[in-house]
Amino acid sequence: MSNPLSADRRPVSRGCCLSGVLGLVVLAIAPCLLVVFINTGELAWKRGDFVEDRVWLVQEPDAAGIGYSSARIISREANGPLCVRTNVSFVLWQGASENLNYCECYAPNAGGSYDYTGSCSP
Repeated sequence: MSNPLSADRRPVSRGCCLSGVLGLVVLAIAPCLLVVFINTGELAWKRGDFVEDRVWLVQEPDAAGIGYSSARIISREANGPLCVRTNVSFVLWQGASENLNYCECYAPNAGGSYDYTGSCSP
């Protein structure tokens, strides 16, 4: 008696099926993101007031490539100041540039938003 679900006739596992569907979704969305990136020159996504990621095209007379920046909150006190570290990286195929890191601090104001108070040590 042979097993009806032998190794060559077993159904695909859930994990494999999910991976395949996820791969197809990524392949379907990638061209759309590429068109937006080419038309606007950047892709940016914010996940809060101070947390964001951004990718943009560098198109200067002496430099060409892609830039990436990420801003993250590194310290926050209840009803007190908060500090945001920003990292900027470049991949250039023309010209040269150094990666940048800087830190900025903000204090809450009476209106519920934040005012820039100066730089902090990264």
